[in-house]
Amino acid sequence: MTRAKILRHRMLVVALGAVALLAAGALVTWTVATAQMQQHHHGAEPAKGGWLVKLAPDARTEAIQRQLRGFETTMAEVAYRYGEMYWGGVDGNWDYAEHMYGELWKTLELGLERRPEYRKSAETFVLKTALPQVGEAINKKDPALFKQRIESLRAACTACHAAEKHPFIKIALPTVRRNPLEKP
Repeated sequence: MTRAKILRHRMLVVALGAVALLAAGALVTWTVATAQMQQHHHGAEPAKGGWLVKLAPDARTEAIQRQLRGFETTMAEVAYRYGEMYWGGVDGNWDYAEHMYGELWKTLELGLERRPEYRKSAETFVLKTALPQVGEAINKKDPALFKQRIESLRAACTACHAAEKHPFIKIALPTVRRNPLEKP
């Protein structure tokens, strides 16, 4: 075999090897993408015959209420929104603070729809007083006013908890960031 033929033979082997590796990589990528797509779609739709549809129609409302639980699920989301609103204001990310303010308000309203027995206290201590004042500070983009109003909201939330026979729930300023947002 001549040296030229050996060189062409080696180049052909290398080229075929490269094609084989490329094909194997494409096959692996396709397999992973397909599996992820199926997993994503699997979780996106409720299972046919799932736990809720297996219940008698008149038992479903009670089951949903049990899943939503009492007002503590509302308070867990309120705590999250409060913390995020706080960090938005502290960082001067006023659009984020305003967004979280709106979401916090909506969370309280939906929770009170499910548990109307808490509305009087919520309106007295938070909804008609301290929370709208925080909204004003956010709209003014005033850091000092915001910090003052957050302190008022914190005290109002603690007073609301005491009025609802939960005096052991005393609200503090957030110390941990839960969303890794860039500062403006």
